Amino acid sequence: MARKKISVNESSSVGDDSILNDILVDSLNKKLGDVAYVIGKGDSPPEVKEWLSTGSTVLDTIIFIYEIAEGGIPVGRLTEICGEAATGKSLLSYMILKDCQDKGGIPVLIDTENACNEEFLQLLGLKFYPEGSLVYVQVESVEKVFSAIEDIVRKIRENDKDKLCCIVWDSVAGTSTDAELQNDFGESTIGMHARMIGQGLRKIIRYVGQQRVALVFLNQVRQEIGVFFGDDTVTPGGKAIPFFSSVRVKLYSGGKVKAGSDVIGVGIKPKVVKNRMGPPHREAELKMYFTRGLIDEESWLDVLLKAGHADKISAQKSSITNKTTGEVYEFQNRKFVEWVRSAENKEAYDYCKRLVKKSLVIEQDPYKRDEDTVLEDLKGDEDI
Repeated sequence: MARKKISVNESSSVGDDSILNDILVDSLNKKLGDVAYVIGKGDSPPEVKEWLSTGSTVLDTIIFIYEIAEGGIPVGRLTEICGEAATGKSLLSYMILKDCQDKGGIPVLIDTENACNEEFLQLLGLKFYPEGSLVYVQVESVEKVFSAIEDIVRKIRENDKDKLCCIVWDSVAGTSTDAELQNDFGESTIGMHARMIGQGLRKIIRYVGQQRVALVFLNQVRQEIGVFFGDDTVTPGGKAIPFFSSVRVKLYSGGKVKAGSDVIGVGIKPKVVKNRMGPPHREAELKMYFTRGLIDEESWLDVLLKAGHADKISAQKSSITNKTTGEVYEFQNRKFVEWVRSAENKEAYDYCKRLVKKSLVIEQDPYKRDEDTVLEDLKGDEDI
């Protein structure tokens, strides 16, 4: 029996359009597989519903700038974290893996640099068998990395179609190609690394977008020769990763964290240089400890004081007024983390966290802002 034809005219209602949308989607899916979706009706790849925390509310919020969501890196997308040596790239990725594990997911670390340390992972809170699971993969080439990613996602989906997974590749710059490994030292393989990464991403990026999988690629920063003005750094691996990434975070050194004369951590300045989840070109300043990673609440007080949500009573003490209950919280600045984390201050903790996120949300509508808009050139490390 022939399918009944549906005529469409200028007076078609929303209901008629909805029927036509369903017919179109069903037709495309029957012919080409699961490729078509009606946005807003069920699950679709453009709809990001889940996030993995970086361990910092401040960094999570400037990536996904909405108060109602937890924020962080998007699941179903590619995130690149790049930076110079000793800026906390690996440590930040371990915090993301920890959040995946805490949410019942499978964290996977592809370590091509042979730099991972088991005791260090445990100090950061990651759990090993039998308390928890962490899959460690060590391969030697770009081709094998992408093959491993495909196999990991496929095997997980065969056993549990809804299982959360986070795959960290540490690092892009530290991985050779098969051709480079087979050649003698000094033999040129110009462009091979970038071509293999481009091909690999073209194969897996759509597949990952349909799954509950977060991809995190770590990359180094190299000096670009012959640049005299602007940013003179470049990330290895060609242009494919910057193009395919939904979020790119560049880490800058923020100095040393010292207790007395001992160095116990580093200061980092993450900058969101590309962001498809919210406005890019936003920065934060965080402390990262060698044995604790990021202590989330440490950065809260600076944000609250800057936004005017906290008041300084003296050089050592501050206060926050809960505008919902009218209660005034007083605390010593150096003991803010201890105070806000205490069990009896659960209400204060939730209120302060909401205030921090509210403080970091910026008004995007130019007509609702008092300042004039100004067009400014992008810096060398920035993208849209």
